[in-house]
Amino acid sequence: MKKIQFTLLLFVITILTACDKIEGPYGVANTGGPIGGDSIVQKVLLEDFTGHTCQACPNAHREGKRLRDIYDERLVVLAVHADFWAAPYPPNAPFFTYDFRNAVSTQIATDFNVIGQPFPKGMVQRMLNPGTSNQLVLDWAGWESKIDQWINTAAKAGLEITPGYNSGSNTMTAEVKVKAVSDLTDGAHLAVYFSEDSIIKWQKDGSINDSTYVHNHVLRGSFNGMLGEDLGVISTGDEIIKNYSTALIPSDVDVNHVYLVAILTNSVTKEVIQVEEVKLQ
Repeated sequence: MKKIQFTLLLFVITILTACDKIEGPYGVANTGGPIGGDSIVQKVLLEDFTGHTCQACPNAHREGKRLRDIYDERLVVLAVHADFWAAPYPPNAPFFTYDFRNAVSTQIATDFNVIGQPFPKGMVQRMLNPGTSNQLVLDWAGWESKIDQWINTAAKAGLEITPGYNSGSNTMTAEVKVKAVSDLTDGAHLAVYFSEDSIIKWQKDGSINDSTYVHNHVLRGSFNGMLGEDLGVISTGDEIIKNYSTALIPSDVDVNHVYLVAILTNSVTKEVIQVEEVKLQ
């Protein structure tokens, strides 16, 4: 009798455990799941402003990894290499000769007044500094509290990315679905970026010049500019589908480590409404 009861208990636990797993919710990375309002969750964007000659920046990288381990797919991290901290330094060859900078990373740092600040710095959700019209730029020790502030807010929109890659033309494609959960009366912009993981290049880490440093979440470029496309005012329940394509650049990018990142922002405040990330292939 005890054996039967134990077997029955295991069966019930198995059913309950299986029922707790939600398959393919809309608005969760890498699922491409069906549109469904109840399953749209708020995700948070962390932009880490960094550079390979910034000796304190690896501390911020490690903090970003710690936070990603905590929040998992709910947190999207982008390493934005910018300013003189990211400039190549050929006279010091072979140290720091690679250039991670690109037009979109430089524009982000410029438009949000990060240029000239001591790195590392970061923005969470491109949130405004309270009482101002400027984005809040934070030291890495302040990232977690702001992520906590955003992570459990009700999502105003959902995003879903369907990626594609043509090896013959070295071209990426992105179909992005937007669904408004609330009225977006300020209007919204949709930008689609791409990033790369697992890049091994020089990095100053404290007093060490590390030739085997692994750079992750590196912002490599955009399909449609820094702010992206103006979608205008979107009403509750509206669904929009947009398609984009771009070349995979620079030439040494490893397609196996590329991610597409869709960012929906408020057209007035520039704050992030929703963000989504999916592996290219």
